[in-house]
Amino acid sequence: MATNVKEQRPQLRPGDAVIDRAMVAPLVPRRSFGAHKWGVGGVVIVAGAPSYIGAAVLCAQGAGRAGAGVTNLAVPRGLVPAIVPAVPEAAYLLLSETESTAGARRAAEMIVDKLEKSSAVVIGPGLGEDESASGLLGALFGIGSAARPIGFGGSDGGAAPGGTKTSGVAPLIAAGKPMVIDADGLNWLAKQDDWKGLLPRGAAVLTPHVGEMTRLLGIEAEEVTRDPVETVREAAKRSGQVVVLKYGYTAVSDGERTLVAEDAPGSLASAGAGDVFAGAIGGLLAQGLDPLDAVAVAIYTGGRAARRVEQRVGTIGLVAGDLPLAFAEELALLEQEGGSRGG
Repeated sequence: MATNVKEQRPQLRPGDAVIDRAMVAPLVPRRSFGAHKWGVGGVVIVAGAPSYIGAAVLCAQGAGRAGAGVTNLAVPRGLVPAIVPAVPEAAYLLLSETESTAGARRAAEMIVDKLEKSSAVVIGPGLGEDESASGLLGALFGIGSAARPIGFGGSDGGAAPGGTKTSGVAPLIAAGKPMVIDADGLNWLAKQDDWKGLLPRGAAVLTPHVGEMTRLLGIEAEEVTRDPVETVREAAKRSGQVVVLKYGYTAVSDGERTLVAEDAPGSLASAGAGDVFAGAIGGLLAQGLDPLDAVAVAIYTGGRAARRVEQRVGTIGLVAGDLPLAFAEELALLEQEGGSRGG
């Protein structure tokens, strides 16, 4: 088994690097005297649907344990009673559950208004792929008919594949905050004509697993897994974004520099682990880390968190709910080590 894992280690080019402790310890945010929650950094999370309530919970926990000063959850109003006991420290944007164009526009406006004071946004975990989710994403990204913004589900429209971009700058882009697009956010993007054109260069961190990468690039899974590092490098170049590929030795690239995890815990093959990871990246972005640095810290710390949990429950016993606190415990060890990034 050890020989097999060694054979699967990625081949790096000059300038690429393995993400190790020496790299990430100086990057960990450190708070200065007099720090306050908004100064630390607020994150807005657009996540969750009736069938995927836990995704919103795990993402918010990931952001909080990664150090976000304020976590704002934008979720349908009816989900809040189920989420609050698990994330009592979060603030909530109560999105309308009506199936109307006006509902989508109001929801998008609430999210963008909150971003004026926040520092980053995470979009997609457990959002679903129905017309309501499509309508909300369409309103945020300025996709719909030429005549008007699309609706928040229902018969008056959704962001269908090949939807047209409305004139002007999309509300989410105009907010100018770094974003993480994950899960159903990626699936929605993949359905749009020229999805790369929706995102200004360097606007987002995209976090696909193999299936999501195939949809984004229009290629087969075998092409993704044949050379994961080359795949993520090319995806970053083509999209102009920071791209993370969650497969084996997780890799991240901005198209120029590519970083690869030094460890590949099999225990992370567990539902919800990606939601925690997306939230952690968002929490680190909210504290001012550059996208590539934020992902490097999240990859390294997430791997160490998984190994910490494995000491108690083994490789097959880990569930995503184990990760946020373990992530914070590993982050605490890094915080005590070299560097003085300030904050």
